[in-house]
Amino acid sequence: MNEIVLFGEDMKEDPHKYIKETLDFPDYYGENLDALFDCLSEVYNKTIIIKDSVLVDEDIIQTFVDANDENPDMDLILD
Repeated sequence: MNEIVLFGEDMKEDPHKYIKETLDFPDYYGENLDALFDCLSEVYNKTIIIKDSVLVDEDIIQTFVDANDENPDMDLILD
């Protein structure tokens, strides 16, 4: 699996923009929790590591967790 690292500190100001750029989401990504879940559900063969996850909004973390539960092709590590 390919590893992608997201940094909690970088997700504080504009988390959706940072996530979109780092995970290379499509232009139509709606920058909201529903769109985040939808795009994470389509992630293939990736391990997503969120460093300093305590700095990230709880709703965003929960969306990552929910998508990870639904998507067998994604692994999530909260650090």
